Amino acid sequence: MVRASLAAVAALLVVAPPAARANASQDSEAARVADILQSTLVAHGAEVHRCFERALADTLDVAGKIEIAVDVGAGGRVTKATPAVDEVKSPVLLACLQQSAATWMFAGIDPGSTVIVPLSFEGQAAQFSVKVKDAPDHGPPVPKGKHGAGASPAVPPFSVKLLVDEATMHAQKAALAQLTVAPANRIALHRHPGAEVLYLLHGHARVLGPTGIAPEKLDPGMAIFIPAMMPHAIENMGRQSSATLLELFVPPGPDRVYRDPKDEAGRAAFEVLHDPTVAAPPGAHFTVANPPQTEALPVFGGKGKIRPLLDAAHTANRGFYLGTLEADPGAEVPRNTHPGAAEILFVVAGAGELTVGSEKVPFEADEALYIPEGQPHAAKFSGTDKALLVQIFAPAGPEDRYRGPPPK
Repeated sequence: MVRASLAAVAALLVVAPPAARANASQDSEAARVADILQSTLVAHGAEVHRCFERALADTLDVAGKIEIAVDVGAGGRVTKATPAVDEVKSPVLLACLQQSAATWMFAGIDPGSTVIVPLSFEGQAAQFSVKVKDAPDHGPPVPKGKHGAGASPAVPPFSVKLLVDEATMHAQKAALAQLTVAPANRIALHRHPGAEVLYLLHGHARVLGPTGIAPEKLDPGMAIFIPAMMPHAIENMGRQSSATLLELFVPPGPDRVYRDPKDEAGRAAFEVLHDPTVAAPPGAHFTVANPPQTEALPVFGGKGKIRPLLDAAHTANRGFYLGTLEADPGAEVPRNTHPGAAEILFVVAGAGELTVGSEKVPFEADEALYIPEGQPHAAKFSGTDKALLVQIFAPAGPEDRYRGPPPK
């Protein structure tokens, strides 16, 4: 859902062949062309909005004017679309608009003409959801090498989609990414000054620690807490399929190196270890959570349940909480707020509508939702399938309400 107002500027320039419409008055011709532009923009408005939505999934800082120069051929079909003005400087937005405009038609425009299509994008103060399919991939390039006939296409060793961070949501407490590790690949030994949490969505993974720390295997639905400064590597145990994980950093920082490998703060927070003998901090260890081994707490009048996976009682870290939320169709989360703690939700399955303040945000599977601290919100679950969401609070605290008041 685009949370923005996008306006097409009511003006355009047509550069036509010299002989075309030589006797037409300038005023009537300008009006005629403006009508053609308006009808074309109305016909393709949804495509332009989707381009804007995809750009916002990369960064919230998207605003300004773009003019697309389109060459018109026979029948009004566009033969070429190139940027004429780009104040926005969003490669995602520009590429999407060019691809879309190349399929448009300007019926009534003389072949050989060039039409300037001006668009204006209004800046956004906030957004509350990002679809995984819209977020661009970050990470290392595809390895070079020869691939024989019939071989599978080459893929990078891993890729990352940044879903909730400073750029996409102005998030300050934590950053969430989706990490995909290619078959038989790994992310090399490294460590962070803050905590990291992994939740396995698909495939099979293993987290390896320093000497003396046993590796931990993860199946779908399992989560692992990696304490600050703990050396670790993330490995895909499968040789045929990728492993897909949610990756949470508390506080944010290491995620910056995914967006820009040269970012100094990101590099400092994502320290690659070339010495495999680097030891774990005293007393540090992995904490693994498996849903079948955790207590399910009923909520929403019996139409849902919460499973705390990694809370302060298990991790001794109050910087975050991670659990799962299951809800039947028709279940409702009453309007609530949690001062001092942001909430991040990742929709694994199901659909519904989140209301943040007065804004309604439809959501579906493979979408990340962000609720800033202190922001009133509510939710309704719809459709025919049970919803499953990964729920995160940063810092921990709001999850205590699920257990009810302490006994007197």
